[in-house]
Amino acid sequence: MSQAVWQQQGWGAPAPSQPAPGPQPTAWSAPTHPGPTTSTLAVLAIIAAVCGATILPIIGSIGAMVMGAIALGRIKRTGEDGRLLAIWAIILGAITIVAMLSATITGIAMIVQLAEQVQPGL
Repeated sequence: MSQAVWQQQGWGAPAPSQPAPGPQPTAWSAPTHPGPTTSTLAVLAIIAAVCGATILPIIGSIGAMVMGAIALGRIKRTGEDGRLLAIWAIILGAITIVAMLSATITGIAMIVQLAEQVQPGL
């Protein structure tokens, strides 16, 4: 067989017009150590904070602040992710409690003022 026949059948050296093959990319594999996980307690704290701002005003906010503080301690000790979630849970819980207290005080003051206007002699 001649050299041309060998190259036509793909048995010969690559044609000079083709670039030489470079290094082949390696196949993807799962990492052996995925890294830190998000703290479950921090996630529960932010969920409680959202519930405290919507459907469970005082109970959810207090729970969010307590769970957020505990989550911060655990995150510091274990190195998990979720520090920002725990901080935001504490902040949102505190803001909700302050807002509820101020709304309650304002509501009581309005009721007292209205009662004084209705019956000024008592």
